[in-house]
Amino acid sequence: MKLIERYGYRILREVVTESGCEQIGRKIASVLDANAEDRIENREGSVVGGRNLIEHESLWKGWIEDIRISRRIREYVGTNACVVRVLYFDKPPGQGWALSLHRDRTIAVREHHDPPAPFAKPTRKAGVAHVEATDDVLSRMLTLRLHLDPMKADNGALFVVPRSHVIPSIASTVRGEELEIEAIVEEQPQTIFCRAGDVFAMRPLLSHGSHATDPKTQLRRRVLHLEIAPEDILPSPYRWHTAKSLHMSDDVHE
Repeated sequence: MKLIERYGYRILREVVTESGCEQIGRKIASVLDANAEDRIENREGSVVGGRNLIEHESLWKGWIEDIRISRRIREYVGTNACVVRVLYFDKPPGQGWALSLHRDRTIAVREHHDPPAPFAKPTRKAGVAHVEATDDVLSRMLTLRLHLDPMKADNGALFVVPRSHVIPSIASTVRGEELEIEAIVEEQPQTIFCRAGDVFAMRPLLSHGSHATDPKTQLRRRVLHLEIAPEDILPSPYRWHTAKSLHMSDDVHE
């Protein structure tokens, strides 16, 4: 059984060089400097992330064509795969919060619909409509996280629960509202360590979180986050907000 099918994730090493990572990092900083609405800022006004980077193809199009990446996309998403959202996260020194276990459920769509079913919790982020998708949609998506810096024990490393991606969500009704509750998984969380240029591939339904940053560290932890999905997977009348076709072929080989 392939690693992503079995465990929900795998690491692809040295997809981008360290100098390539620095170049991508500078481009991201330039883009966010010019687009205030797309910046994610903390209470002090420091930039700790960015949204709506999908149109800036120079940030991701080159490395996503690496044969190891394209093969996984074809295997786990299909030949009609598209990039549907691109985000950026940064944990600067002294700004490293912890993030508890969760699943990535939110997707960017062209517009909201009333009622939102089969999706839920419509929101708007940086001017873009978002909803929480169903397990059926999320189970066919793939997330690629390009690490622009090393991810070590002291700079807010990611941790995951292996095999949790195969556990269905449990619906519960509290005060008339349907909530999604994470099922209990017997596997123990595993901390992930990456070098700059590594790509961490995972299913969105994999339960994951991140450790707090050591106050003494001088290391950043920058990540470019891509979400890949079949172009035609959304139920009508929903459409992806943006879908960049990858034109996958059936004859991709390593």
